[in-house]
Amino acid sequence: MKKLITILSVITVFFSACDKDSSTSANKTTGATSGSGTTGQGGSLARFTIANDYLYVVDDQKLYTYSLATSANPQLKGNINVGFNVETIYSFKDKLFIGSSSAMYIYSLADPAHPAKLAQATHVRACDPVVANDSLAYVTVRSSSRCGGNMSALIVYDVKYILQPIQRNAVPMTSPWGLGMKGNRLYVCNGENGMNIYDITDPIYPKLLKQLAGETFYDVIIADDLMVCMIQGGTALYTLGANDDVNLMAKITN
Repeated sequence: MKKLITILSVITVFFSACDKDSSTSANKTTGATSGSGTTGQGGSLARFTIANDYLYVVDDQKLYTYSLATSANPQLKGNINVGFNVETIYSFKDKLFIGSSSAMYIYSLADPAHPAKLAQATHVRACDPVVANDSLAYVTVRSSSRCGGNMSALIVYDVKYILQPIQRNAVPMTSPWGLGMKGNRLYVCNGENGMNIYDITDPIYPKLLKQLAGETFYDVIIADDLMVCMIQGGTALYTLGANDDVNLMAKITN
């Protein structure tokens, strides 16, 4: 608990210093994501992530690295320029996947105190949540007045050769936001159009199984059989059952 409070304090100070515009909080305020050896979990729209004993935070252009080895005294290890209009960060094993309005960047955590850029994949200008596994990265791009661009889609990248990500597919969507994976299922928030649930048994060609309606979905966190969704006006908790059943447990309004 003490470590969590310290982490939250660092993040609060960081974003206060950066003077973020609260009008875009729908994709700026989600929590820490989990990768290998992490201490927290959040959605694909997160602005910070924890891997092992390090906290990684992005602002519009930079990646900041904090050591959490001593929880009562986090140490800023450095910052590096990533690009422009950085939106999201997601960790998986020894990699960071960073989404901007115009590209996906991949960083190595071989030296966790000093992330090193491995590759980037450039695409149309849009907003960019990312989730990934050992071989593929799924990215949503959404055209809007703030993000720019004229394409809204779920994009599939082959990252098996990490130094050269290759786009394998683009699935048109209406208004994609955050996304999450569990096994061979991909859950993609589609704004006011609900949530799309895809079968990714064939991971390059997601197959739409069903749509969850009734809410405006922005982001999703999946932990075992619990699905936590950021929705318009609050948070919704669902259980994931057999045959792709999704059952509402509770709703928390802001």
